[in-house]
Amino acid sequence: MSDKNKETPPTVITLTLPTPEQATATLLIQRGDLAHVKQFHYQGYLPDVMEAIREATEALGVLADNPPVIPDPPAEKPKAGPKKGQKAKAEVPTTDEEPTIDVPLKKGMKAVKISHIKIVGSESDAVAYRQAITVAGRLIDGGLWDGESQIRFDDVYATAKKIKGLSDKEIGSLFKLEEFVQTSEATPA
Repeated sequence: MSDKNKETPPTVITLTLPTPEQATATLLIQRGDLAHVKQFHYQGYLPDVMEAIREATEALGVLADNPPVIPDPPAEKPKAGPKKGQKAKAEVPTTDEEPTIDVPLKKGMKAVKISHIKIVGSESDAVAYRQAITVAGRLIDGGLWDGESQIRFDDVYATAKKIKGLSDKEIGSLFKLEEFVQTSEATPA
């Protein structure tokens, strides 16, 4: 079957609105095997929902452009039963972990939780997000960020311009992380 004959799967959006005691709504957008979950503050206003749908659609587009590579799970060894006189332990269910995105580094990639790279303001399109991922890799290579905490870009393009032309050594020795991004430890201005 040629690519022209392949049908694009439908996009399904599931919106879970909060109860009056809560303020966080959840939006799940999925197309085929790919999906993105977004939580947002909802206070009964339609623009909140429309903005969340727009951002989730862009995030799904980024995910579709760079789908995650999911390796096959290792083959499980048969588990031995309990020893004589011991009771069997109850299985502890595993919880699903947050999805990650591969951030390109000078040497390889680093899986970073999607929620750890945020863009504040009007630049929250797919191109800006890809630029933020590239800049995040430079911050990791420069030793300013470990990829484990949350960072927010006020102006991702200005940050990319500022970091362009700097070596990793210069980034790490001449600057602080807060000079490029907001961190969860720093209070936004």
